[in-house]
Amino acid sequence: MLLPVLTLLGLILFYKFMTYDRNYTWSKEYYFEVQKVMTGLDFEIGEPIKIDPNSIQLSTEKLIKLKIQKVLNRVNLMNYGSEHGEKIILNSTTSEQEIIFKGRCLSDHLIGIEIEYKNLDPSSLANIKRLFKKQFSNYEIIWNEIQ
Repeated sequence: MLLPVLTLLGLILFYKFMTYDRNYTWSKEYYFEVQKVMTGLDFEIGEPIKIDPNSIQLSTEKLIKLKIQKVLNRVNLMNYGSEHGEKIILNSTTSEQEIIFKGRCLSDHLIGIEIEYKNLDPSSLANIKRLFKKQFSNYEIIWNEIQ
Protein backbone atom coordinates (compact mmCIF):
# COMPACT_ATOMS: atom_id res chain seq x y z
CA MET A 1 0.00 0.00 0.00
CA LEU A 2 2.78 2.42 0.85
CA LEU A 3 4.83 1.72 -2.31
CA PRO A 4 2.10 2.78 -4.81
CA VAL A 5 1.43 5.96 -2.84
CA LEU A 6 5.14 6.83 -2.73
CA THR A 7 5.52 6.03 -6.44
CA LEU A 8 2.58 8.27 -7.33
CA LEU A 9 3.90 11.05 -5.10
CA GLY A 10 7.34 10.68 -6.69
CA LEU A 11 5.89 10.94 -10.19
CA ILE A 12 3.87 14.03 -9.26
CA LEU A 13 6.91 15.72 -7.70
CA PHE A 14 9.08 14.78 -10.71
CA TYR A 15 6.48 16.26 -13.08
CA LYS A 16 6.31 19.43 -10.99
CA PHE A 17 10.14 19.72 -10.95
CA MET A 18 10.32 19.35 -14.73
CA THR A 19 7.48 21.74 -15.63
CA TYR A 20 7.10 24.46 -13.01
CA ASP A 21 9.20 27.09 -14.84
CA ARG A 22 7.43 27.23 -18.19
CA ASN A 23 7.13 31.04 -18.35
CA TYR A 24 9.84 31.58 -20.94
CA THR A 25 10.51 34.56 -23.20
CA TRP A 26 10.33 33.84 -26.93
CA SER A 27 13.82 33.53 -28.42
CA LYS A 28 12.84 35.93 -31.21
CA GLU A 29 11.81 38.62 -28.70
CA TYR A 30 14.51 38.68 -26.03
CA TYR A 31 16.70 41.07 -28.09
CA PHE A 32 13.91 43.65 -27.78
CA GLU A 33 13.66 42.92 -24.05
CA VAL A 34 17.38 43.69 -23.72
CA GLN A 35 16.81 46.95 -25.63
CA LYS A 36 14.04 47.87 -23.16
CA VAL A 37 16.40 47.28 -20.21
CA MET A 38 19.09 49.46 -21.74
CA THR A 39 16.81 52.35 -22.73
CA GLY A 40 18.13 55.55 -21.20
CA LEU A 41 21.54 54.06 -20.43
CA ASP A 42 24.54 55.07 -22.51
CA PHE A 43 25.12 51.73 -24.24
CA GLU A 44 25.27 50.75 -27.89
CA ILE A 45 23.57 47.42 -28.49
CA GLY A 46 25.14 45.09 -31.04
CA GLU A 47 23.34 42.54 -33.16
CA PRO A 48 22.98 38.99 -31.78
CA ILE A 49 25.93 36.70 -32.58
CA LYS A 50 25.49 32.91 -32.71
CA ILE A 51 27.57 31.02 -30.13
CA ASP A 52 27.82 27.48 -28.77
CA PRO A 53 24.94 27.02 -26.29
CA ASN A 54 27.22 24.95 -24.05
CA SER A 55 29.42 28.03 -23.52
CA ILE A 56 26.57 29.68 -21.59
CA GLN A 57 26.68 29.04 -17.86
CA LEU A 58 23.39 27.86 -16.33
CA SER A 59 22.26 27.09 -12.81
CA THR A 60 22.81 23.55 -11.56
CA GLU A 61 19.05 22.97 -11.41
CA LYS A 62 18.60 24.05 -15.05
CA LEU A 63 21.47 21.79 -16.18
CA ILE A 64 19.94 18.81 -14.38
CA LYS A 65 16.57 19.48 -16.00
CA LEU A 66 18.11 19.72 -19.46
CA LYS A 67 19.95 16.43 -18.99
CA ILE A 68 16.76 14.71 -17.84
CA GLN A 69 14.86 16.17 -20.80
CA LYS A 70 17.53 14.90 -23.21
CA VAL A 71 17.25 11.39 -21.72
CA LEU A 72 13.45 11.51 -21.95
CA ASN A 73 13.82 12.60 -25.58
CA ARG A 74 16.06 9.62 -26.36
CA VAL A 75 13.40 7.21 -25.09
CA ASN A 76 10.63 9.12 -26.95
CA LEU A 77 8.87 10.39 -23.81
CA MET A 78 9.53 14.07 -24.52
CA ASN A 79 10.35 16.25 -27.50
CA TYR A 80 13.56 18.15 -26.76
CA GLY A 81 13.95 20.45 -29.77
CA SER A 82 17.13 22.15 -30.93
CA GLU A 83 19.46 24.31 -28.85
CA HIS A 84 21.30 27.43 -29.90
CA GLY A 85 23.09 30.24 -28.17
CA GLU A 86 23.43 33.93 -28.89
CA LYS A 87 25.30 36.82 -27.36
CA ILE A 88 24.64 40.52 -27.53
CA ILE A 89 27.52 42.89 -26.82
CA LEU A 90 26.60 46.16 -25.14
CA ASN A 91 29.32 48.83 -25.13
CA SER A 92 29.14 52.08 -23.22
CA THR A 93 29.26 55.20 -25.39
CA THR A 94 30.95 57.22 -22.64
CA SER A 95 33.34 54.84 -20.89
CA GLU A 96 35.07 51.44 -21.07
CA GLN A 97 32.06 49.63 -19.62
CA GLU A 98 30.96 46.48 -21.40
CA ILE A 99 28.13 44.00 -20.90
CA ILE A 100 27.79 40.70 -22.76
CA PHE A 101 24.30 39.23 -22.63
CA LYS A 102 24.30 35.50 -23.44
CA GLY A 103 21.06 33.69 -24.11
CA ARG A 104 20.62 29.93 -24.34
CA CYS A 105 17.61 28.97 -26.41
CA LEU A 106 15.73 25.72 -26.82
CA SER A 107 13.62 25.75 -29.99
CA ASP A 108 11.57 28.97 -29.74
CA HIS A 109 12.26 29.78 -26.07
CA LEU A 110 14.98 31.54 -24.12
CA ILE A 111 15.81 29.07 -21.33
CA GLY A 112 18.90 30.54 -19.70
CA ILE A 113 20.73 33.83 -19.27
CA GLU A 114 24.35 34.57 -18.42
CA ILE A 115 25.57 38.16 -18.26
CA GLU A 116 29.24 39.07 -18.26
CA TYR A 117 30.33 42.58 -17.41
CA LYS A 118 33.51 44.64 -17.36
CA ASN A 119 34.45 47.98 -15.78
CA LEU A 120 31.10 48.60 -14.08
CA ASP A 121 31.21 50.50 -10.81
CA PRO A 122 29.16 48.98 -7.95
CA SER A 123 26.24 51.41 -8.23
CA SER A 124 25.93 50.98 -12.02
CA LEU A 125 26.16 47.21 -11.64
CA ALA A 126 23.45 47.19 -8.96
CA ASN A 127 21.16 49.31 -11.14
CA ILE A 128 21.71 47.13 -14.23
CA LYS A 129 21.17 43.95 -12.21
CA ARG A 130 17.91 45.38 -10.88
CA LEU A 131 16.73 46.31 -14.40
CA PHE A 132 17.57 42.90 -15.87
CA LYS A 133 15.98 41.09 -12.91
CA LYS A 134 12.79 43.10 -13.40
CA GLN A 135 12.66 42.47 -17.17
CA PHE A 136 13.59 38.77 -16.92
CA SER A 137 11.89 37.95 -13.63
CA ASN A 138 11.30 34.28 -14.56
CA TYR A 139 15.02 33.58 -14.94
CA GLU A 140 17.93 32.89 -12.65
CA ILE A 141 20.52 35.16 -14.24
CA ILE A 142 24.15 34.14 -13.88
CA TRP A 143 26.43 37.20 -13.46
CA ASN A 144 30.18 37.01 -14.14
CA GLU A 145 32.78 39.75 -14.06
CA ILE A 146 35.37 39.63 -16.83
CA GLN A 147 38.75 41.31 -16.83
